[in-house]
Amino acid sequence: MFHDPDFLPFTPREKPSFRATVRNFLELYPPAAYRERFFVLRGFRPLVAKTNILIDPELAEEMLITRADEFPRDVLTVRLLSGPINRDSLFFAEGAEWKWQRRAVAPAFRHENLLALVPTYAECARAQIEEWRDAPAGEPVDVMRAMSNTTFSVIERAVLGASASFDRERFLANLGVALGSIGWRRLVALLGLPPNWTPHPGYFRATAAARRLRDATVRLLEERRAESSERRDILGLLLSAKDPESGRVMTDSELVANLYGFLVAGHETSAVALGWSLWLLAKDQASQQRLRDEVARVAGEEKIGPETVERLVFAKQVLQEAMRLFPPAAAVGRQPREDTMIGPYKLPKNEPVFVLLWCLHRHEGLWDEPHAFDPDRFSPEQVKARHRYAYLPFGAGPRICIGMGFALLEMATILAELVRAFRFDTIPGHRLELAPSFTTRPKGGLPLILTPLTGARAKAARAEPAPARSAA
Repeated sequence: MFHDPDFLPFTPREKPSFRATVRNFLELYPPAAYRERFFVLRGFRPLVAKTNILIDPELAEEMLITRADEFPRDVLTVRLLSGPINRDSLFFAEGAEWKWQRRAVAPAFRHENLLALVPTYAECARAQIEEWRDAPAGEPVDVMRAMSNTTFSVIERAVLGASASFDRERFLANLGVALGSIGWRRLVALLGLPPNWTPHPGYFRATAAARRLRDATVRLLEERRAESSERRDILGLLLSAKDPESGRVMTDSELVANLYGFLVAGHETSAVALGWSLWLLAKDQASQQRLRDEVARVAGEEKIGPETVERLVFAKQVLQEAMRLFPPAAAVGRQPREDTMIGPYKLPKNEPVFVLLWCLHRHEGLWDEPHAFDPDRFSPEQVKARHRYAYLPFGAGPRICIGMGFALLEMATILAELVRAFRFDTIPGHRLELAPSFTTRPKGGLPLILTPLTGARAKAARAEPAPARSAA
Protein backbone atom coordinates (compact mmCIF):
# COMPACT_ATOMS: atom_id res chain seq x y z
CA MET A 1 0.00 0.00 0.00
CA PHE A 2 1.19 3.51 -0.79
CA HIS A 3 0.49 6.24 1.75
CA ASP A 4 0.53 9.99 1.22
CA PRO A 5 -1.12 12.83 3.19
CA ASP A 6 -2.55 14.18 -0.07
CA PHE A 7 -4.82 11.14 -0.31
CA LEU A 8 -7.06 12.78 2.33
CA PRO A 9 -6.22 16.44 1.61
CA PHE A 10 -8.42 18.08 4.26
CA THR A 11 -9.49 17.64 7.87
CA PRO A 12 -13.13 16.52 8.27
CA ARG A 13 -15.11 19.12 10.24
CA GLU A 14 -17.05 18.43 13.41
CA LYS A 15 -19.49 21.23 12.51
CA PRO A 16 -20.69 22.45 9.09
CA SER A 17 -19.78 25.87 7.71
CA PHE A 18 -20.95 28.14 4.90
CA ARG A 19 -17.44 28.36 3.52
CA ALA A 20 -17.00 24.59 3.23
CA THR A 21 -20.45 24.23 1.64
CA VAL A 22 -19.28 26.37 -1.28
CA ARG A 23 -15.57 25.53 -1.38
CA ASN A 24 -15.36 21.81 -0.59
CA PHE A 25 -18.56 20.20 0.67
CA LEU A 26 -16.69 16.97 1.51
CA GLU A 27 -15.24 18.75 4.54
CA LEU A 28 -18.74 18.95 6.01
CA TYR A 29 -18.81 15.27 6.90
CA PRO A 30 -17.31 14.63 10.37
CA PRO A 31 -14.95 11.81 11.39
CA ALA A 32 -18.01 9.77 12.41
CA ALA A 33 -18.95 9.52 8.72
CA TYR A 34 -15.90 7.29 8.20
CA ARG A 35 -16.91 4.91 11.02
CA GLU A 36 -20.72 4.70 11.37
CA ARG A 37 -23.49 3.09 9.30
CA PHE A 38 -25.88 6.03 9.30
CA PHE A 39 -25.90 9.50 10.79
CA VAL A 40 -27.78 12.75 10.54
CA LEU A 41 -25.79 15.81 9.53
CA ARG A 42 -27.31 18.63 11.55
CA GLY A 43 -27.53 21.86 9.61
CA PHE A 44 -27.12 25.38 10.85
CA ARG A 45 -29.53 28.23 10.42
CA PRO A 46 -30.73 29.20 7.89
CA LEU A 47 -29.74 25.91 6.20
CA VAL A 48 -32.01 22.90 6.20
CA ALA A 49 -32.30 21.32 9.61
CA LYS A 50 -30.65 18.02 8.71
CA THR A 51 -29.42 15.66 6.01
CA ASN A 52 -29.61 11.87 6.32
CA ILE A 53 -26.31 10.21 5.47
CA LEU A 54 -25.97 6.50 4.75
CA ILE A 55 -22.52 4.83 4.77
CA ASP A 56 -23.29 1.13 4.81
CA PRO A 57 -23.34 -1.39 1.94
CA GLU A 58 -26.35 -3.30 3.26
CA LEU A 59 -28.42 -0.14 3.66
CA ALA A 60 -27.26 1.07 0.23
CA GLU A 61 -28.41 -2.21 -1.28
CA GLU A 62 -31.79 -1.89 0.42
CA MET A 63 -32.39 1.65 -0.82
CA LEU A 64 -30.88 1.49 -4.32
CA ILE A 65 -31.80 -2.06 -5.30
CA THR A 66 -34.24 -3.98 -3.10
CA ARG A 67 -36.62 -1.02 -2.67
CA ALA A 68 -35.53 1.17 -5.57
CA ASP A 69 -39.11 2.04 -6.63
CA GLU A 70 -39.77 3.51 -3.18
CA PHE A 71 -36.84 5.95 -3.41
CA PRO A 72 -36.90 8.39 -6.36
CA ARG A 73 -34.15 10.91 -6.93
CA ASP A 74 -33.93 13.50 -4.15
CA VAL A 75 -35.09 17.08 -4.56
CA LEU A 76 -31.72 18.59 -3.59
CA THR A 77 -29.93 16.83 -6.46
CA VAL A 78 -32.69 17.84 -8.85
CA ARG A 79 -32.40 21.49 -7.78
CA LEU A 80 -28.62 21.41 -7.89
CA LEU A 81 -28.15 19.82 -11.33
CA SER A 82 -31.26 20.82 -13.27
CA GLY A 83 -29.38 23.83 -14.62
CA PRO A 84 -26.24 22.06 -15.88
CA ILE A 85 -28.27 18.96 -16.95
CA ASN A 86 -31.56 19.16 -18.86
CA ARG A 87 -34.65 18.09 -16.91
CA ASP A 88 -35.95 16.03 -19.86
CA SER A 89 -32.95 13.68 -19.76
CA LEU A 90 -32.74 10.09 -18.58
CA PHE A 91 -30.84 11.34 -15.52
CA PHE A 92 -33.94 13.05 -14.08
CA ALA A 93 -36.73 10.88 -15.48
CA GLU A 94 -38.74 8.78 -13.01
CA GLY A 95 -41.14 5.84 -13.14
CA ALA A 96 -42.56 4.80 -16.49
CA GLU A 97 -40.89 7.78 -18.20
CA TRP A 98 -37.47 6.60 -17.02
CA LYS A 99 -38.14 2.96 -17.89
CA TRP A 100 -39.03 3.59 -21.50
CA GLN A 101 -36.09 5.94 -22.09
CA ARG A 102 -33.71 3.44 -20.51
CA ARG A 103 -35.05 0.62 -22.69
CA ALA A 104 -34.79 2.79 -25.79
CA VAL A 105 -31.15 3.85 -25.35
CA ALA A 106 -29.85 0.54 -23.92
CA PRO A 107 -28.90 -0.98 -27.33
CA ALA A 108 -26.37 1.81 -27.88
CA PHE A 109 -24.45 0.57 -24.84
CA ARG A 110 -24.33 -3.15 -25.61
CA HIS A 111 -20.91 -4.63 -25.00
CA GLU A 112 -20.31 -5.54 -28.63
CA ASN A 113 -21.05 -1.94 -29.70
CA LEU A 114 -18.65 -0.61 -27.07
CA LEU A 115 -15.84 -3.00 -28.02
CA ALA A 116 -16.11 -1.67 -31.58
CA LEU A 117 -15.21 1.76 -30.18
CA VAL A 118 -11.91 0.66 -28.61
CA PRO A 119 -9.84 1.71 -31.68
CA THR A 120 -11.41 5.17 -31.38
CA TYR A 121 -10.39 5.34 -27.70
CA ALA A 122 -6.82 4.36 -28.64
CA GLU A 123 -6.62 6.90 -31.47
CA CYS A 124 -7.73 9.72 -29.17
CA ALA A 125 -5.13 8.66 -26.61
CA ARG A 126 -2.42 8.65 -29.26
CA ALA A 127 -3.45 12.12 -30.41
CA GLN A 128 -2.91 13.31 -26.82
CA ILE A 129 0.46 11.56 -26.76
CA GLU A 130 1.58 13.45 -29.87
CA GLU A 131 0.44 16.73 -28.36
CA TRP A 132 2.47 16.03 -25.23
CA ARG A 133 5.53 15.05 -27.27
CA ASP A 134 5.40 18.46 -28.98
CA ALA A 135 5.23 20.33 -25.65
CA PRO A 136 8.37 21.92 -24.09
CA ALA A 137 10.38 19.28 -22.22
CA GLY A 138 10.30 19.39 -18.43
CA GLU A 139 7.39 21.80 -18.09
CA PRO A 140 4.50 20.70 -15.83
CA VAL A 141 1.39 19.42 -17.59
CA ASP A 142 -2.09 19.58 -16.08
CA VAL A 143 -3.17 15.99 -16.69
CA MET A 144 -6.72 16.68 -15.50
CA ARG A 145 -7.24 19.29 -18.21
CA ALA A 146 -5.57 17.04 -20.80
CA MET A 147 -7.86 14.15 -19.88
CA SER A 148 -10.89 16.41 -20.33
CA ASN A 149 -9.71 17.16 -23.86
CA THR A 150 -8.97 13.50 -24.59
CA THR A 151 -12.26 12.13 -23.31
CA PHE A 152 -14.18 14.87 -25.10
CA SER A 153 -12.41 13.86 -28.31
CA VAL A 154 -13.75 10.38 -27.67
CA ILE A 155 -17.25 11.77 -27.20
CA GLU A 156 -16.97 13.77 -30.43
CA ARG A 157 -16.08 10.69 -32.42
CA ALA A 158 -18.03 7.96 -30.63
CA VAL A 159 -21.19 9.91 -29.86
CA LEU A 160 -21.39 12.59 -32.53
CA GLY A 161 -19.40 11.25 -35.43
CA ALA A 162 -17.66 13.91 -37.51
CA SER A 163 -19.14 17.40 -37.27
CA ALA A 164 -17.26 20.12 -39.09
CA SER A 165 -19.17 22.93 -37.38
CA PHE A 166 -18.73 21.72 -33.79
CA ASP A 167 -16.41 23.99 -31.78
CA ARG A 168 -14.96 21.77 -29.05
CA GLU A 169 -12.92 24.51 -27.36
CA ARG A 170 -15.92 26.81 -27.11
CA PHE A 171 -18.14 24.00 -25.83
CA LEU A 172 -15.63 23.06 -23.11
CA ALA A 173 -15.12 26.70 -22.14
CA ASN A 174 -18.87 27.18 -21.72
CA LEU A 175 -19.10 23.90 -19.83
CA GLY A 176 -16.45 25.09 -17.36
CA VAL A 177 -18.45 28.26 -16.72
CA ALA A 178 -21.77 26.39 -16.39
CA LEU A 179 -20.34 23.95 -13.87
CA GLY A 180 -18.28 26.59 -12.07
CA SER A 181 -21.17 27.89 -9.98
CA ILE A 182 -22.27 24.52 -8.61
CA GLY A 183 -20.86 25.26 -5.15
CA TRP A 184 -23.13 28.28 -4.89
CA ARG A 185 -26.02 26.36 -6.44
CA ARG A 186 -25.59 23.78 -3.68
CA LEU A 187 -25.89 26.46 -0.99
CA VAL A 188 -28.97 27.95 -2.66
CA ALA A 189 -30.56 24.49 -2.94
CA LEU A 190 -29.89 23.82 0.75
CA LEU A 191 -31.69 27.06 1.57
CA GLY A 192 -34.75 25.62 -0.17
CA LEU A 193 -34.58 28.11 -3.05
CA PRO A 194 -34.60 27.28 -6.79
CA PRO A 195 -31.01 27.71 -8.09
CA ASN A 196 -32.26 28.21 -11.65
CA TRP A 197 -34.08 31.39 -10.60
CA THR A 198 -32.16 32.64 -7.55
CA PRO A 199 -29.23 34.95 -8.38
CA HIS A 200 -25.93 33.90 -6.77
CA PRO A 201 -22.24 34.50 -7.56
CA GLY A 202 -21.64 33.39 -11.15
CA TYR A 203 -25.38 33.00 -11.81
CA PHE A 204 -25.68 35.16 -14.94
CA ARG A 205 -22.49 33.84 -16.57
CA ALA A 206 -23.44 30.23 -15.80
CA THR A 207 -27.00 30.70 -17.09
CA ALA A 208 -25.74 32.21 -20.35
CA ALA A 209 -23.14 29.43 -20.75
CA ALA A 210 -25.79 26.73 -20.18
CA ARG A 211 -27.97 28.35 -22.84
CA ARG A 212 -25.06 28.33 -25.33
CA LEU A 213 -24.38 24.66 -24.56
CA ARG A 214 -27.97 23.69 -25.29
CA ASP A 215 -27.99 25.78 -28.49
CA ALA A 216 -24.86 23.95 -29.65
CA THR A 217 -26.52 20.61 -28.89
CA VAL A 218 -29.63 21.57 -30.87
CA ARG A 219 -27.45 22.47 -33.86
CA LEU A 220 -25.71 19.09 -33.69
CA LEU A 221 -29.03 17.31 -33.79
CA GLU A 222 -30.30 19.45 -36.67
CA GLU A 223 -27.12 18.84 -38.69
CA ARG A 224 -27.35 15.08 -38.29
CA ARG A 225 -31.00 15.03 -39.36
CA ALA A 226 -30.13 17.11 -42.41
CA GLU A 227 -27.52 14.53 -43.43
CA SER A 228 -30.01 11.62 -43.52
CA SER A 229 -27.08 9.59 -42.20
CA GLU A 230 -27.38 6.04 -40.89
CA ARG A 231 -24.07 6.05 -39.02
CA ARG A 232 -24.03 3.75 -35.99
CA ASP A 233 -22.40 6.13 -33.54
CA ILE A 234 -24.35 6.81 -30.36
CA LEU A 235 -26.17 9.83 -31.82
CA GLY A 236 -27.28 7.69 -34.76
CA LEU A 237 -28.49 5.03 -32.34
CA LEU A 238 -30.33 7.67 -30.29
CA LEU A 239 -32.10 8.98 -33.38
CA SER A 240 -33.29 5.48 -34.21
CA ALA A 241 -34.03 4.54 -30.56
CA LYS A 242 -37.45 3.01 -30.03
CA ASP A 243 -39.01 1.47 -26.96
CA PRO A 244 -39.20 -2.26 -27.80
CA GLU A 245 -42.42 -2.60 -25.81
CA SER A 246 -44.47 0.43 -26.88
CA GLY A 247 -42.74 1.53 -30.09
CA ARG A 248 -42.43 5.06 -28.69
CA VAL A 249 -39.58 7.24 -30.00
CA MET A 250 -37.96 10.24 -28.37
CA THR A 251 -39.23 13.76 -28.84
CA ASP A 252 -36.81 16.45 -29.98
CA SER A 253 -36.67 17.78 -26.43
CA GLU A 254 -35.76 14.33 -25.08
CA LEU A 255 -33.17 13.79 -27.80
CA VAL A 256 -31.48 17.13 -27.10
CA ALA A 257 -31.58 16.52 -23.34
CA ASN A 258 -29.99 13.07 -23.58
CA LEU A 259 -27.43 14.07 -26.18
CA TYR A 260 -26.42 16.99 -24.01
CA GLY A 261 -26.26 14.69 -20.97
CA PHE A 262 -23.89 12.33 -22.79
CA LEU A 263 -21.73 15.25 -23.93
CA VAL A 264 -21.40 16.56 -20.37
CA ALA A 265 -21.36 13.51 -18.10
CA GLY A 266 -19.97 11.13 -20.71
CA HIS A 267 -16.63 12.86 -20.84
CA GLU A 268 -16.41 14.52 -17.41
CA THR A 269 -16.54 11.44 -15.18
CA SER A 270 -14.01 9.53 -17.31
CA ALA A 271 -11.70 12.54 -17.44
CA VAL A 272 -11.74 12.91 -13.66
CA ALA A 273 -11.06 9.20 -13.05
CA LEU A 274 -8.19 9.19 -15.56
CA GLY A 275 -6.66 12.35 -14.12
CA TRP A 276 -6.66 10.89 -10.60
CA SER A 277 -5.28 7.58 -11.91
CA LEU A 278 -2.29 9.28 -13.51
CA TRP A 279 -1.66 11.38 -10.40
CA LEU A 280 -1.82 8.34 -8.11
CA LEU A 281 0.54 6.41 -10.39
CA ALA A 282 2.94 9.36 -10.33
CA LYS A 283 2.89 9.09 -6.54
CA ASP A 284 3.45 5.30 -6.68
CA GLN A 285 6.14 4.56 -9.26
CA ALA A 286 6.12 0.83 -8.46
CA SER A 287 2.48 0.54 -9.52
CA GLN A 288 3.14 2.72 -12.56
CA GLN A 289 5.88 0.39 -13.72
CA ARG A 290 3.77 -2.67 -12.98
CA LEU A 291 1.07 -1.27 -15.26
CA ARG A 292 3.62 -0.46 -17.96
CA ASP A 293 4.92 -4.03 -17.80
CA GLU A 294 1.38 -5.39 -18.13
CA VAL A 295 0.73 -3.31 -21.23
CA ALA A 296 4.00 -4.49 -22.80
CA ARG A 297 3.14 -8.11 -22.02
CA VAL A 298 -0.46 -7.91 -23.30
CA ALA A 299 -0.15 -5.59 -26.30
CA GLY A 300 3.56 -5.19 -27.07
CA GLU A 301 3.96 -2.17 -29.31
CA GLU A 302 0.56 -2.59 -30.96
CA LYS A 303 -2.33 -0.19 -30.47
CA ILE A 304 -4.71 -1.30 -27.72
CA GLY A 305 -7.60 -3.06 -29.41
CA PRO A 306 -10.81 -4.96 -28.61
CA GLU A 307 -8.87 -8.21 -28.27
CA THR A 308 -6.35 -6.80 -25.77
CA VAL A 309 -8.22 -4.25 -23.63
CA GLU A 310 -10.10 -6.85 -21.63
CA ARG A 311 -6.80 -8.52 -20.68
CA LEU A 312 -5.49 -5.36 -19.00
CA VAL A 313 -6.38 -6.60 -15.52
CA PHE A 314 -4.05 -4.37 -13.50
CA ALA A 315 -5.06 -1.28 -15.52
CA LYS A 316 -8.65 -1.84 -14.43
CA GLN A 317 -7.55 -2.32 -10.82
CA VAL A 318 -5.70 1.01 -10.91
CA LEU A 319 -8.81 2.74 -12.26
CA GLN A 320 -11.04 1.09 -9.68
CA GLU A 321 -8.76 2.11 -6.82
CA ALA A 322 -8.56 5.68 -8.17
CA MET A 323 -12.37 5.82 -8.22
CA ARG A 324 -12.47 4.44 -4.69
CA LEU A 325 -10.20 7.17 -3.30
CA PHE A 326 -11.58 9.93 -5.54
CA PRO A 327 -15.03 8.87 -6.81
CA PRO A 328 -16.05 11.19 -9.68
CA ALA A 329 -19.51 11.50 -8.10
CA ALA A 330 -19.12 11.79 -4.33
CA ALA A 331 -22.71 10.94 -3.34
CA VAL A 332 -25.94 9.35 -4.60
CA GLY A 333 -29.15 10.96 -3.39
CA ARG A 334 -32.69 9.59 -3.00
CA GLN A 335 -35.78 10.34 -0.91
CA PRO A 336 -38.63 8.07 0.27
CA ARG A 337 -42.09 8.46 -1.23
CA GLU A 338 -43.63 7.74 2.18
CA ASP A 339 -42.58 7.68 5.83
CA THR A 340 -40.50 4.55 6.15
CA MET A 341 -37.62 2.71 7.79
CA ILE A 342 -34.32 1.74 6.23
CA GLY A 343 -32.71 -0.85 8.42
CA PRO A 344 -33.42 0.41 11.96
CA TYR A 345 -33.50 4.09 10.92
CA LYS A 346 -36.56 6.28 10.42
CA LEU A 347 -36.87 8.32 7.23
CA PRO A 348 -39.67 10.88 6.88
CA LYS A 349 -41.50 11.21 3.56
CA ASN A 350 -39.61 13.27 0.95
CA GLU A 351 -36.61 13.88 3.23
CA PRO A 352 -33.33 13.45 1.27
CA VAL A 353 -30.98 10.61 2.15
CA PHE A 354 -27.55 10.28 0.59
CA VAL A 355 -25.28 7.31 0.07
CA LEU A 356 -22.03 9.16 0.70
CA LEU A 357 -19.61 7.40 -1.65
CA TRP A 358 -16.61 9.45 -0.53
CA CYS A 359 -16.95 8.08 3.03
CA LEU A 360 -18.31 4.64 2.05
CA HIS A 361 -15.17 4.08 -0.05
CA ARG A 362 -12.98 5.13 2.90
CA HIS A 363 -14.99 3.55 5.71
CA GLU A 364 -12.76 2.23 8.47
CA GLY A 365 -14.96 -0.84 8.97
CA LEU A 366 -14.89 -1.85 5.29
CA TRP A 367 -11.34 -1.15 4.11
CA ASP A 368 -7.89 -1.83 5.53
CA GLU A 369 -5.89 1.43 5.60
CA PRO A 370 -8.71 3.20 3.76
CA HIS A 371 -6.72 6.34 2.83
CA ALA A 372 -3.89 4.40 1.16
CA PHE A 373 -3.51 3.61 -2.56
CA ASP A 374 -3.55 -0.13 -3.25
CA PRO A 375 -4.82 -1.41 -6.62
CA ASP A 376 -4.63 -4.98 -5.33
CA ARG A 377 -7.80 -4.28 -3.32
CA PHE A 378 -9.52 -5.06 -6.62
CA SER A 379 -7.90 -8.40 -7.29
CA PRO A 380 -10.60 -11.05 -7.87
CA GLU A 381 -9.89 -12.63 -4.47
CA GLN A 382 -10.30 -9.40 -2.52
CA VAL A 383 -13.38 -8.36 -4.47
CA LYS A 384 -15.10 -11.68 -3.66
CA ALA A 385 -14.30 -11.25 0.05
CA ARG A 386 -15.92 -7.79 0.23
CA HIS A 387 -19.59 -6.79 0.31
CA ARG A 388 -20.67 -6.12 -3.25
CA TYR A 389 -22.03 -2.67 -2.42
CA ALA A 390 -19.05 -1.37 -0.44
CA TYR A 391 -17.90 0.18 -3.74
CA LEU A 392 -20.34 2.16 -5.90
CA PRO A 393 -18.57 4.58 -8.26
CA PHE A 394 -21.31 4.19 -10.87
CA GLY A 395 -24.21 3.83 -8.44
CA ALA A 396 -26.18 0.58 -8.22
CA GLY A 397 -29.50 -1.01 -9.04
CA PRO A 398 -31.78 -0.22 -11.97
CA ARG A 399 -30.40 3.34 -12.16
CA ILE A 400 -26.76 2.30 -12.33
CA CYS A 401 -24.92 4.55 -14.81
CA ILE A 402 -25.82 3.42 -18.32
CA GLY A 403 -22.40 4.56 -19.55
CA MET A 404 -20.40 2.39 -17.12
CA GLY A 405 -19.26 -0.13 -19.73
CA PHE A 406 -18.36 2.67 -22.15
CA ALA A 407 -16.30 4.43 -19.46
CA LEU A 408 -14.43 1.35 -18.23
CA LEU A 409 -13.29 0.30 -21.69
CA GLU A 410 -12.44 3.88 -22.63
CA MET A 411 -10.42 4.55 -19.48
CA ALA A 412 -8.48 1.26 -19.59
CA THR A 413 -7.54 1.87 -23.23
CA ILE A 414 -6.43 5.46 -22.68
CA LEU A 415 -4.53 4.74 -19.47
CA ALA A 416 -2.63 1.88 -21.08
CA GLU A 417 -1.63 3.96 -24.11
CA LEU A 418 -0.47 6.90 -21.99
CA VAL A 419 1.56 4.94 -19.44
CA ARG A 420 3.31 3.07 -22.22
CA ALA A 421 4.37 6.36 -23.80
CA PHE A 422 5.38 8.45 -20.75
CA ARG A 423 6.71 8.28 -17.25
CA PHE A 424 4.61 10.46 -14.93
CA ASP A 425 6.19 12.18 -11.91
CA THR A 426 4.84 14.56 -9.29
CA ILE A 427 6.12 18.10 -8.79
CA PRO A 428 8.11 18.46 -5.55
CA GLY A 429 6.31 20.67 -3.05
CA HIS A 430 2.95 20.66 -4.83
CA ARG A 431 0.07 20.28 -2.38
CA LEU A 432 -3.34 19.04 -3.37
CA GLU A 433 -6.51 20.98 -2.61
CA LEU A 434 -9.94 19.64 -3.49
CA ALA A 435 -12.64 21.80 -5.03
CA PRO A 436 -15.44 19.36 -5.89
CA SER A 437 -18.39 20.66 -7.87
CA PHE A 438 -20.17 18.53 -10.48
CA THR A 439 -17.42 15.94 -9.97
CA THR A 440 -14.55 15.45 -7.51
CA ARG A 441 -12.01 17.78 -9.07
CA PRO A 442 -8.87 19.35 -7.58
CA LYS A 443 -8.37 23.08 -7.32
CA GLY A 444 -5.86 24.21 -9.95
CA GLY A 445 -5.70 20.89 -11.78
CA LEU A 446 -3.18 18.07 -11.39
CA PRO A 447 0.25 19.20 -12.63
CA LEU A 448 2.74 16.41 -13.38
CA ILE A 449 6.11 16.10 -15.11
CA LEU A 450 6.06 13.87 -18.18
CA THR A 451 9.10 12.04 -19.58
CA PRO A 452 8.70 10.39 -23.00
CA LEU A 453 9.50 6.68 -23.10
CA THR A 454 10.64 5.22 -26.41
CA GLY A 455 12.98 2.35 -27.16
CA ALA A 456 15.95 2.41 -24.81
CA ARG A 457 14.31 4.94 -22.50
CA ALA A 458 11.35 2.65 -21.95
CA LYS A 459 13.71 -0.22 -21.14
CA ALA A 460 15.62 2.02 -18.74
CA ALA A 461 12.39 3.00 -16.99
CA ARG A 462 11.56 -0.67 -16.52
CA ALA A 463 15.01 -1.30 -15.06
CA GLU A 464 15.03 1.75 -12.79
CA PRO A 465 14.23 0.90 -9.16
CA ALA A 466 11.06 2.48 -7.82
CA PRO A 467 11.41 4.98 -4.95
CA ALA A 468 10.74 3.71 -1.46
CA ARG A 469 7.12 3.84 -0.38
CA SER A 470 6.45 6.50 2.20
CA ALA A 471 4.69 5.99 5.48
CA ALA A 472 1.51 7.82 6.38
